[in-house]
Amino acid sequence: MDNDRIIEHLKEICWTPEPEEKKAFFQGLEERGLTARRPEAINHWDFLLRQFFYVGKWIWLLSAVLLLCITGICYGSTGNYPFALTPLLAVGILVETGRSFRWKMAELEYTARFSLRSVMLARMFLVGVVETAGLLVVIWVVRPWFSYSLSRVFLYMMVPYLAASLSGSVYERKNRSHSGWGSIIICFMSSGLFAAAPYCLSSLYEERFSFIWTVAFILIIICLFVSVRRWICELEEAVWN
Repeated sequence: MDNDRIIEHLKEICWTPEPEEKKAFFQGLEERGLTARRPEAINHWDFLLRQFFYVGKWIWLLSAVLLLCITGICYGSTGNYPFALTPLLAVGILVETGRSFRWKMAELEYTARFSLRSVMLARMFLVGVVETAGLLVVIWVVRPWFSYSLSRVFLYMMVPYLAASLSGSVYERKNRSHSGWGSIIICFMSSGLFAAAPYCLSSLYEERFSFIWTVAFILIIICLFVSVRRWICELEEAVWN
């Protein structure tokens, strides 16, 4: 069977009836002057603002609750285990990145005005910036309750958070699953590991190991950038915007 016959056969199988009132619909568009109307151009800030309101409200609520919990626990106890709560902040951004695939919207966003790559970058940027800014505020607030310097409190909170984000980004890039449970489990496992660290490796939080924490922070930042860049490159496609 040649290609022409295959095409004709597919047309017969996939035939759909003509939509009713099609002419009336397009005539109404012409009368209102909507057929020649082009989508208005928006700048990057407007695009980010629209994505801000599109991000699930539960993510912002979860982030706020976790930040308040971290602050409250640090106030009640100045041990090292409160630092292990920061990996849970990565749940929101990781679950949000898989939202398009989970709700079967990825293909639609590939062909929409803005590419899936642009949408995902905007959401990752927004959630990441808001959560990081909130965490920095918490670090500044809880610093007087610890005997550590500000830089050490910063490292002890940021390294677990970034480590969970890195692990989750690698998982999400390699497994575009239809559920966010994989990322959630990764964040809880990271939290558990850093919660056990003060008891198994208490010396790790001594001042002489600050250099190791600094190196880990820099390496994780670099690896996270590379992982996200590879992730975004895999989503490249042509768009008309």
